[in-house]
Amino acid sequence: MFAMSNPVRNAGDARLFASCPMPERDALATLAIPLRVAAGEDIVGQGDFGATIGVLLEGKASVWLDDEHVADLAAGDCYGELAVLAPPGSTGQRAARVRADTEVRVDTIARRELAANLGDIPTIAEMLRQQAASYRSD
Repeated sequence: MFAMSNPVRNAGDARLFASCPMPERDALATLAIPLRVAAGEDIVGQGDFGATIGVLLEGKASVWLDDEHVADLAAGDCYGELAVLAPPGSTGQRAARVRADTEVRVDTIARRELAANLGDIPTIAEMLRQQAASYRSD
């Protein structure tokens, strides 16, 4: 059973992309692969290879850095920007663990799909870069 959170339809509806043009948001949604994760399970692990970004569609999750709780995620929130946008030659490892606090529904987008379609979603690509840069400066 999903925890009450205002669900979003797809990855294009993430809060991070709210100011992006609708055609880009629709294009992003076509790249997504749905995923369900049970409460208490890790969605991604710290140090794992970052092959996807994710948008929480429904449920609640938490972010853990070195076993310290650092953030909460709800429907419409993204995770994984740092690892997926890592420069070529870097390890692309996950900076933190994301755990499903309730059963969650997630849209995941593979690094390869994202990279192959950046020309079709330039505003979204810039939003992801800005978000990742904001984490690095914290």
